[in-house]
Amino acid sequence: MDNSLGNGRQFIRRRITLAVIIDVTLFMIVGIPVLFLFLRGTPIERGFLCDDPTLSLPYRPETVSTSVLIIAGFSVSIGVVLMVELLNTVDRKCHRPFQSADELSFCVRGYSVFLVGFVLQQLIVEFVKNQLGLLRPNFLDVCRPQFNRSLCPGYIKEYTCTENEHGVDEIRDSRQSFPSGHASFSMYIAVYFSFYIQRRLHVTISRTVKLLLQFGLIFLSLICGAGRIHDNKHHPADVIVGFVVGLTTAALVYSQFELVGDKLLASGKNSGALTLQSTDELQNSCSCGVTTLTIGDPETPAPLIPNEYFSGISNGNGRVNINTCNLKLSDIPNVKRHMSTPTTPSQQAEGD
Repeated sequence: MDNSLGNGRQFIRRRITLAVIIDVTLFMIVGIPVLFLFLRGTPIERGFLCDDPTLSLPYRPETVSTSVLIIAGFSVSIGVVLMVELLNTVDRKCHRPFQSADELSFCVRGYSVFLVGFVLQQLIVEFVKNQLGLLRPNFLDVCRPQFNRSLCPGYIKEYTCTENEHGVDEIRDSRQSFPSGHASFSMYIAVYFSFYIQRRLHVTISRTVKLLLQFGLIFLSLICGAGRIHDNKHHPADVIVGFVVGLTTAALVYSQFELVGDKLLASGKNSGALTLQSTDELQNSCSCGVTTLTIGDPETPAPLIPNEYFSGISNGNGRVNINTCNLKLSDIPNVKRHMSTPTTPSQQAEGD
């Protein structure tokens, strides 16, 4: 019996290890090209119209740089997960952050899927940026191209960017306008964790906290997109398409996580672990502990109180297991009294 149990645990550990190795490998296969496109991607060099007003806006420093966006985005995502668990803890009777290992695993897997979705949406953005090579609104100010002015007005294909205060990286970046990576990433975080809050957060202390958290995420994303237009980094169409890419990726990725999460929580429910329940059920979501009471004299009869008030079952060895949770009467099994329990004279007279 012990050998079979040990073999079963080893098999489960091997499967988990294999799954982690496969997931990390796939993550690296997708993540490395994304990192290369982001750092060394070479966009197509497109031409432009002479004195195009949509490309003649002045250069402005970024209000939110890419590094700041990434740090802030991941900080907000982690903060949302912690806040959701904190609110769930405050609202429950048992003040514990995680009621079971399945709930902790649900949160960890949810964030892991979020990271995979982040890489996928970034792959879409970087690939399209380099393939299209659309020019930013501040392109002429950054590039300051030299070309044959006699061709104006007309479409300029052959030109050379002059060396100025803007470096090579900024000139390359000025050819990566469509779609907006800031808008895509911010909207991906906002939509994904709005779904996460809707699924995971169950509180009764406030009817608006869930809505306010979701609205706050969307509002921050809209501010980020509007800032890119204000800084002359993107055209309005770039930001709108970026929002669409982030929203679509978040919806598709979270739908797959829903399937994984449902299977995870269902397995925990079948094994007797606490699962993610409805708001009413979470009111009594204390983890059911079992207290073992030892009766000193085995000949002393157990108290003859109706069984529906207890969830304890005598095992015939002088030990009674009493469930310390408040269970519903409909969930209590109809337990028969053990044959070793003596009867009183009044009960024997009634039987006769």
